[in-house]
Amino acid sequence: ILDGIIAGVGAVLGFVPQIFVLFICLGILEDSGYMSRVAFVMDRIFRRFGLSGKSFIPMLIATGCGIPGVMASRTIENERDRRITIMVTTFMPCSAKLPIIALVAGSLFPNNSLIAPSAYFVGIFTIVISGIMLKKTKLLGGSVTPFIMELPNYHMPKWSNVLRYALDKGLSFIKRAGTIILAMTIVLWFLTTFNFRLQVVDTEQSILAGIGRVIMPIFAPLGFNWQICIALIPAMAAREV
Repeated sequence: ILDGIIAGVGAVLGFVPQIFVLFICLGILEDSGYMSRVAFVMDRIFRRFGLSGKSFIPMLIATGCGIPGVMASRTIENERDRRITIMVTTFMPCSAKLPIIALVAGSLFPNNSLIAPSAYFVGIFTIVISGIMLKKTKLLGGSVTPFIMELPNYHMPKWSNVLRYALDKGLSFIKRAGTIILAMTIVLWFLTTFNFRLQVVDTEQSILAGIGRVIMPIFAPLGFNWQICIALIPAMAAREV
């Protein structure tokens, strides 16, 4: 209960505050009528690489986390534009990717302070190139659908609406991402606690250690030990795990 369930819940709740703050900021922009105008203004720019202005909102959300960014693409009516938006939004440097960029840049280029910021903008540039390439394909090609959106009047946002929006989006994120992370944490606790005979053992003799030693030869050219190898497996479900 402590190491599996509660630790898993803690892993999920650890990054909920930043998601909640992100949705509060987006709720203010949306309730004030500014978000619709941003999408309208960005439509002219986004059409140059095969997307509509509505793709800007998922990409903006993806700067906080890619999962709600992909979820926000449901507002795009055209299926082709929605699929392209989902694929290119994953290139947006989110809060989970920024520490990786900083660590890699600091390890390989400790005396160059421009590497990390340039890697951030390379991710954004990749979105542009990918959007153009995907629009040239036969499966996802075609003309961009006309941009039609109701532009509400500017007004002061109501905090009740903003908090309700942030709460609904935050709970939706917890349900979709949190269930996966919680389940993976419980599975990892089980695999690191028991051996193949279901006896309680140290991590060195656990099921997970056995799996790591089996796949270690695959990653031997990279110099990875079995601990690093088993860290790669649950990361396929969620980086936070």
